[in-house]
Amino acid sequence: MRNVVFASMRMAVLMWLVAAPVAGAATKAPARQAPARPVKLDAREQAFVAQATADDAMQIALAQLAMAKSGNPKLRALASRIVSDHAALNLQFARLAAATHGSKGNAHGVPPGNISAMKAHLQTLQGEAFDQAFAGMMVNEHRKIIAAYEVAAKTSADDRLRTIAARGLPVLQSHLDEAQALLKSNNAAEKQVAGG
Repeated sequence: MRNVVFASMRMAVLMWLVAAPVAGAATKAPARQAPARPVKLDAREQAFVAQATADDAMQIALAQLAMAKSGNPKLRALASRIVSDHAALNLQFARLAAATHGSKGNAHGVPPGNISAMKAHLQTLQGEAFDQAFAGMMVNEHRKIIAAYEVAAKTSADDRLRTIAARGLPVLQSHLDEAQALLKSNNAAEKQVAGG
């Protein structure tokens, strides 16, 4: 009997010795990692962020105008996606700017392509002429900004900026593809009317 009690006690002690480090690890507070130190974006990266946020503002403004003026449901749907997608991209750039000490996102920068002149031109147009001009502007502006995103996605030293650019590329490419399809369908419709 004494051997059975002794064996049971020995087994209990062994189990406690094996389980104690595991249990201690489970209750032990995780080691704190030092918060990531803010890193400044270099001048080239800051210029890209300024260009991208200015482009977002310009595209949003033109797309909002298209949503108000166009009667084409496909163009209005594209414009709606442009507004939401570029607003989401702009938010990512704002978060990046807040996380990078001393780097300033240019959410209120001067949009490329002189937005005032572009809006003024679109305001003078109606119907198919408006739709053609808007789709043409979206093709031109998306081609420019996609080229900048491609460079940032490949060459930025900041991982977060590279990620934003890489994830933004397919979104921007889809806008470009849809705008090109709208231009093509509008041109085909004009040819049918002219020939028919």
